[in-house]
Amino acid sequence: MRARSISDTGLAPWLTLRLILAATAICGTLDIAYAIGMSLLRGGTALAVLHSVASGPFGDDIDRLGWASGLLGLVVHYSIMSVMVGVFCVAVARLPRLNATPLFAGIAYGVVGYVVMYCVVLALRWPERFPQTDPVKIFRGLLPHLVCVGIPLAYFVQRASRGKVVALRTAAPAR
Repeated sequence: MRARSISDTGLAPWLTLRLILAATAICGTLDIAYAIGMSLLRGGTALAVLHSVASGPFGDDIDRLGWASGLLGLVVHYSIMSVMVGVFCVAVARLPRLNATPLFAGIAYGVVGYVVMYCVVLALRWPERFPQTDPVKIFRGLLPHLVCVGIPLAYFVQRASRGKVVALRTAAPAR
């Protein structure tokens, strides 16, 4: 069974829901693993990271729900990541030259993602804390946007757009 293509909308035959879900799972997991790892190194907890993510749209009191709010934080995180992945995929479908240099495209998209997240989204939610001006905090925020999201996403999309199977293949039936 062929993956349903979003190309019916006039974009690209390689742009499928399966691609977006796979890229979201990979980049989202790398990104949240980085955030949790950094938190643990500073004496924090994974649950605190997930509470922080959930508190963006649901307010600071969300942590009263315990692990339920942690799961909600994961839903929020992967929802945001799916939008980030979708926007990049559509950009590549509309501007195929982005595929020529995935390293450059990934770095550029990571920077754009960082600016949107830290200078717009987080600044609207927590104007007293964002945007950051401390170079170390900027680096800590920018690094995962480059290494966990932008660069892997660009290479993942390049492979998919060239017809190479990248993930979520169904196993062949046993004979």
